[in-house]
Amino acid sequence: MPVGKREGDEVTPSQIHSEGWISLSVEQRFEDWARQLRAERDQHYGNIYAEAGTDERWVCDLGEKVFDSWLKHAGVPDFEWVLDGAAGAPDFVTTEGIRIGVKTVKRQVPPQIHYTAQITARHAEEPIDQFFFMSYELLSHRMWLLGGVERGCFLSEARHYAAGEWVHPKYQIRPGHEIYNIEVSKLTRPMQWLPILAKPRF
Repeated sequence: MPVGKREGDEVTPSQIHSEGWISLSVEQRFEDWARQLRAERDQHYGNIYAEAGTDERWVCDLGEKVFDSWLKHAGVPDFEWVLDGAAGAPDFVTTEGIRIGVKTVKRQVPPQIHYTAQITARHAEEPIDQFFFMSYELLSHRMWLLGGVERGCFLSEARHYAAGEWVHPKYQIRPGHEIYNIEVSKLTRPMQWLPILAKPRF
């Protein structure tokens, strides 16, 4: 499958949780598509990060797929999913010119309200207006849409973690993987965040 080709748009029914998060099950064929897309993107653009075998970087591409389907089902008009020339570019751009970076992490368990969301420090200066965070529950094949935040607000509220620092007892920052990290509770929940996309960028 060449870079830029989309998998079918069918998605399973979603569930809105008491925290305002949205979750949905993901079919195996979408995981396979995301793995293939990640392999093609790495071949085309290269991978600037030292990678561990447990990184499962394809979940980022799967997150983009789910986000694309969510925007369509929510009736967001004529947005662009940037599949070609994606390196250093927004993941999505709305008709109002709002540039969105979708950030997806893998987890073994469902998200909890005391969890945090993060971006790699190298992405802090990308041409992004809004970040949107997601979590993929690997064992249950379930994607969670957690919420969005304006880039400037994120950077002012987030904590920077340098190489060698511990985010929590099971997560130490590797060299080249410095992050900005924010509490999930500070994100605007998905359904409250959506109307932001209808506002002009300037």
